[in-house]
Amino acid sequence: MKQILFTLIVLISTFLEAQTTEILDTIYANDSKNVALFFPEPIRQGITGSENFVFTYNREKEQYFGLLQAKQGKESNLLVINRNGSIFSYIVRYKA
Repeated sequence: MKQILFTLIVLISTFLEAQTTEILDTIYANDSKNVALFFPEPIRQGITGSENFVFTYNREKEQYFGLLQAKQGKESNLLVINRNGSIFSYIVRYKA
C-alpha cells in the first residue's frame, strides 16, 4: 500500500511540474523604443494578435532577429515560426 501511495505521489508531482513550465513569457514594449528579439533559426513568419503591436522582420532574406514596437492598448500575443518549424509564443504588453 505504501509503495502504491509513493508511486502515485511521484506521478502527480511530475505532472504538476510539467504544467508550470508551460507559462508564456511576457515581453514589454512601447512606442519610443524597439525591442529586438533574437531566435536560434531565421524567422519564417511573425504574427501579432492586435494592431497596437507591430513585429517587423526581413521577409525577403531570412534573418535571426525581429523588432517589436507597441502603442498603448490591451495586451496581445506574438507568434514566431522559424525556418525549421519551431514555434515561439509570447504575451506582449505595452509599458511606458
